[in-house]
Formats: sequence, C-alpha cells, structure tokens
Amino acid sequence: MLFDLKLYKETYNFLLYIYPEIKKFPKSDKYILGEDLKKTTISLLSNTILFSKHKINTLNQIDTDLELLKIYVRLSFDLKIISFKKYEVISKKLNDLGKLIGGLLKHNL
Repeated sequence: MLFDLKLYKETYNFLLYIYPEIKKFPKSDKYILGEDLKKTTISLLSNTILFSKHKINTLNQIDTDLELLKIYVRLSFDLKIISFKKYEVISKKLNDLGKLIGGLLKHNL
C-alpha cells in the first residue's frame, strides 16, 4: 500500500518541512525559486505515487526530481536565502531520500 512506502512518507514529511521555509523566502525569491522548490517537491511526491503503481517507469523521474531539489536548495543557500543550519537540515533530508531512491533503483533494475 502507498502509505506504507517509506519513500512516500519521507517525501511527504519533506514537503511538510520545506513548505513553511519557502514562506520565509524574500518576496523576490518566493515566487520563482520558492515555487520551483514547491512544484518539484510535489512532483517528487506525485511520481512516488505513480511508482507505487508503475514501478521502474517512474523511478528515473523521481531521481531527476531529487537532483533538481538539491540544486534549488543549494541555490537558496548560495543566495543567502536560507541559513547554513537550514541548508544542513534540508540537505540531510534530501540525502536520506536519495538513499531510499538509490535502494529502489538497485532493487528494481
């Protein structure tokens, strides 16, 4: 079942964490970089749902979404939109998701 899938749970928890952080972005960044962060996280969650039904067909898209999120978070840090501490926390969450995705890729190939 979908809700038992650890990747779904971790992605959903990441969305819950990142959403309030995006609200703190400066107005000039909230509607561009913040929206991209939100949309890509939601895409990751959507593709996780698809994965539960179609397996390998969506794993590559999930991995791509994760890479985009890492880029957006790094950009947010480099532009000094998020603090180093927030960057560390978010990066750890993304790395944990990456380990789950990597395991699924290995298992399903």
